[in-house]
Amino acid sequence: MEKLTEQTLKALLAQAGLEPKEGDLERFEKLMDTYVAALKTLHSVDVSDEEIAPTFHPERRTK
Repeated sequence: MEKLTEQTLKALLAQAGLEPKEGDLERFEKLMDTYVAALKTLHSVDVSDEEIAPTFHPERRTK
């Protein structure tokens, strides 16, 4: 996890009055890395001037 992301996460947790337990940030780092990789893929798609419209399919559940 990038240092800025870790600092931001710690600040948000502190603002909410939460203190992460030992190992929480390391476990969260794996989730963040997956999330950031997916976002980079989405941002790399050239949609030109096309309008995009997100859709929601509740029947599609991921495990």
